[in-house]
Amino acid sequence: MVIHDVTLASAVGPTAAYAAKRAAVYALDAIEGDAEFITRTCDCRAKTQAKKAHKKALKQMLASLQEQNDDQEAVEKALTLLDGDEDSAIVEASGSGDPQVSSM
Repeated sequence: MVIHDVTLASAVGPTAAYAAKRAAVYALDAIEGDAEFITRTCDCRAKTQAKKAHKKALKQMLASLQEQNDDQEAVEKALTLLDGDEDSAIVEASGSGDPQVSSM
């Protein structure tokens, strides 16, 4: 019986099932003798929580980037619309020789 690369117990028997059961019993006895073994050796929960926190932070950063991208697209669209209005302006020449701009 191995937990996080630490061999707690081993057993032999006439069948694999019997040996596995005996090893499990020995491993439970070993853990009962050292109640803090699991808390000292197992960091699975901390790793899982760290991974979840990392994923959450990445999602927040991606959402922020998406919002910035959406804002940038809105600005570019507004600028494009403004440029389109300027293109529709007509330059008229008055009798004085000065060009005048009027929009349609």
